[in-house]
Amino acid sequence: MKFPFALYKVEGTSMLPTLKPGQRILVYRWGKAKVGDLVVFKKEAKTMVKRVEYVEKGRLNVRGDNTNYSTDSREWGELTKEEIIGVVLIAQHKRD
Repeated sequence: MKFPFALYKVEGTSMLPTLKPGQRILVYRWGKAKVGDLVVFKKEAKTMVKRVEYVEKGRLNVRGDNTNYSTDSREWGELTKEEIIGVVLIAQHKRD
């Protein structure tokens, strides 16, 4: 049985300034993503987090907030529902 929540650690800079490397995010696995949400998903054998730009017919177009340094739907197209792990609920800021 899967738990409805999962904890992930942000890697990379594609979501700056919203999410910083080292931040932990709480993800709701059973949430339905809508425009503006942050989602965690599996793509090309990597787990990533991006913002939903639009949802159409069960497919999501996502983009990193740091668009100049983000690999996202502009490169590999829309995501299917099967690729989505969940919706980000909380981002805990890394303490320096």
